[in-house]
Amino acid sequence: MSVVETLGVRIQVPPEAVVPIIVGGIALAVLIFAGSAFAGWKERNPSAATKFGMVIGTICIGISIYFLSKCLANQIDPNNEGTGQLQFLDPPLAGFMAAIGACFWRMGDQPKVALGIGIVIGGLMIAKPFIWPVIATWTESYGNRGTVSHARGMLDPEHLEFIGSGIVVLVTGLVAGMKAKALPPRAGHPFPNHPDHVA
Repeated sequence: MSVVETLGVRIQVPPEAVVPIIVGGIALAVLIFAGSAFAGWKERNPSAATKFGMVIGTICIGISIYFLSKCLANQIDPNNEGTGQLQFLDPPLAGFMAAIGACFWRMGDQPKVALGIGIVIGGLMIAKPFIWPVIATWTESYGNRGTVSHARGMLDPEHLEFIGSGIVVLVTGLVAGMKAKALPPRAGHPFPNHPDHVA
């Protein structure tokens, strides 16, 4: 039995998702492998680093909102017949880009924005099964019941991908929105001009 037969759905990458996947992958790689370099750059040139973080954060959130607009209120099960079905890649992409965006907004010295992203987008994605549950519809000939509709369960993949992605966004926003700890003073007296320090 193939994976497609096991899942009962074929996952396809829509053309409009290719660019966001590439952008998100590059942004994630930058955060992972060049985090210390960015920290050093921010110390040397805080103004440019702040603007860079805000610009990239805005782009990431824009992409996240685009995919959220396609999937958040969409209640059409991926296995339903017809058009407009929920795409399995849309929720993870929306959550991934929102989490990356929150990180870059934190880099842009906007922890409150990062916190808001986590609470709003993460909260909406977690609430999806309760507000806009995915509805499976099929035609049942047995007993002449005709068209039958059933809301997916909380543990079904169609809902778990929203809940899981939402939790990631929420936690990322909370961490990025935390107030940075003050750095310890350098060796020596913290106030060189203090009378007690002057010889």
